[in-house]
Amino acid sequence: MRPAKTSRKVYDPQIWSDLPAGEWLQLQLQQRLDKWCPQLFGYHLIKLGQLSAQLNTCSCTIRHQVNISREHSSAGLIALSHALPLQESCIDVCLLAHGINFVQDPHQMLREIERVLTADGFLLLSGFNPVSWHGLSQYIPFSRNPWVNHSRMFTPARIRDWLHLLGFEILADEKFGFGFSVARNEKLDWYEKTGQRFFPVLCDNYFIVARKSTRPITPIKEKWRLKRPILTATPFANCHGSEPNAKKEKW
Repeated sequence: MRPAKTSRKVYDPQIWSDLPAGEWLQLQLQQRLDKWCPQLFGYHLIKLGQLSAQLNTCSCTIRHQVNISREHSSAGLIALSHALPLQESCIDVCLLAHGINFVQDPHQMLREIERVLTADGFLLLSGFNPVSWHGLSQYIPFSRNPWVNHSRMFTPARIRDWLHLLGFEILADEKFGFGFSVARNEKLDWYEKTGQRFFPVLCDNYFIVARKSTRPITPIKEKWRLKRPILTATPFANCHGSEPNAKKEKW
């Protein structure tokens, strides 16, 4: 297994159309966000990366939403995803749309997200699956899309393992995008549904919803009591086995 951290420079796309079938992918993620956003509550929501910023989260009850990017004029906060200038436990929801595939150190990114999320904060994450047709296209030397070669893909099982180590609880793990990424239209809906149902492991994309679960360091123990006393009080008896006021027998 290759290490997650890399020293080579990684470029991230600025719009969804840069990716293969990007507009279709954006639509699929938007449908899943419309399903989950009404279930999210809190005060602050952040979107990491330009791809996340282009997704609509108006159906969420959280009104304070900030777009975070490392270099873009439309970003509400310019910062690095692996070094967020935010206090601990101040964010309720974090949206990371395919940002895990375009970062040098995904471990540090997830650690930063875990740090800024509240005790019951939510993480909505999506990414490319290397065990798919899209993942295999990385090894084609004459690939037409440069972003395929720039992306770094991790399996959903590996992402879930990282999240479990950080103390997250997985609430949903959906796979979609079966087959070649360029063949996306309404005529192939039956093909997509068949792949999602019978071959989810080979789908190109995954969508994970995780909730941060914080447990106290010192567990609270219940008070230990005996149901009934082990020793019972008995009348005092002298060494001869008779009571002190008992009369002595005459011989």
